[in-house]
Amino acid sequence: MKSMIALGMGCLLTTHAFAATKAVPVPKNVATCVASITDKGYCVETEAASFPINVRFYIVVDKETYPTVEGLLEKYLAFDAWPAYTETVGSDAIVFNKSARLDDLTLADGNVVARHYYDYKLKSPIGYQKVRGVSHNLRLAAPYGGALGTIEFTAQTTGPQEVPAGEKALNGAEGVKLQTGIINAVECKTNALCSEGQWLLTYESTITPAITLLPKVAASSIEQGLETVLVGMLFN
Repeated sequence: MKSMIALGMGCLLTTHAFAATKAVPVPKNVATCVASITDKGYCVETEAASFPINVRFYIVVDKETYPTVEGLLEKYLAFDAWPAYTETVGSDAIVFNKSARLDDLTLADGNVVARHYYDYKLKSPIGYQKVRGVSHNLRLAAPYGGALGTIEFTAQTTGPQEVPAGEKALNGAEGVKLQTGIINAVECKTNALCSEGQWLLTYESTITPAITLLPKVAASSIEQGLETVLVGMLFN
């Protein structure tokens, strides 16, 4: 199989791989992050010394635009709209062929899983790399410490996957070996990165892509793809 990069967005953590990290993340350099947020509305930190790669976005939006946390998180979960989000940015970092929200799954405990089918190509130094898979998103009944709402996610990397009608069969995932993550929506009046009248959305993902590039090179492509989606989603 051709080497691929995984952007890795939107999935379910049934095993709670982030159980040891039950609080909203804090940037390593708060002052630098605040300066970036002031300039463009968000900051990003990437750790890519080796695989897996870890990428964290800290994004600040106005409550005037997103009056409720529910509305903010639902903007993320509107998977059918992701191609339209990216088109507003004018970037060629990521190009969607298909993005769709499959039927939700209801777990035995009553929690609901939102499933995302994605098929896109991600720009890299060795050309566009194809990524295709199904991911699960679980909204936690008890958010992380400091958050008003939390979604845990993971890519489904093994076994046959359900796909939309007309899409070719999929076993596991194409372009990713491992990917988990967390999204937190935070009240800004209790956070140093923003102020009252705003929300802070943190997006964190840990990814091992199927790619022969060095971790830092792969991380750059992943970061640019994520940036395109998140900027288009929340600011345009």
